[in-house]
Amino acid sequence: MYNEGILYKTTVWISRLAYLNILWLIFSVMGLLFLGFFPSVVAALAIERKWIRGNQDFSLFRQFWLEFKNNFKQANMIGYFLILVGGLIYVNIMLVNTLDHWVRWLLLFLLFGLAFLVSIISAYIFPTFVHYNAKFIDYITFAFVVALVSPLHTILILINICAFFFIGYHFPGIIFIFTGSGITFITMWFSYQSLKKVENKMKFYSKRE
Repeated sequence: MYNEGILYKTTVWISRLAYLNILWLIFSVMGLLFLGFFPSVVAALAIERKWIRGNQDFSLFRQFWLEFKNNFKQANMIGYFLILVGGLIYVNIMLVNTLDHWVRWLLLFLLFGLAFLVSIISAYIFPTFVHYNAKFIDYITFAFVVALVSPLHTILILINICAFFFIGYHFPGIIFIFTGSGITFITMWFSYQSLKKVENKMKFYSKRE
């Protein structure tokens, strides 16, 4: 009976993640990717946050659509702001790399450090967004704070995502069925643990349902 219970729960979770991945893919394509990708990521993270918090009694399609629609503008603003910053850093790295001077190495060190910081903030900003009601600039600050206090969780996110793609390399079907929901679930799971660590410092901001 115990093994049957584990098997049933595993099957339910696999089905949920597969269905969520289908919704992530469909809504991303509906937005022609450049408008649908970030809202779909946010919708997936918001639903996975509900699951992690123990709330599983809702219509998956309806909730995904609500999260996608309600966060459409802000999700794209955050996503393309990060792309803009990343693009500017890349352009500057290319320009600095053409210098024939010792200062080149100092500038490259600073730029790569900034690129690392932006990458870390990018990993946490959407989980932070679906957890709190705050202003645009606050999400960037929160993401930085969460990353700062939880370096282990950041490493675990990276390790688990690498493991996911390693398994997917040997079993390609996994990549197709779980790419969106799998990566967002890994990110949300560890981010949620990090967010709980800093909640007392941010309790003056309201959490989402």
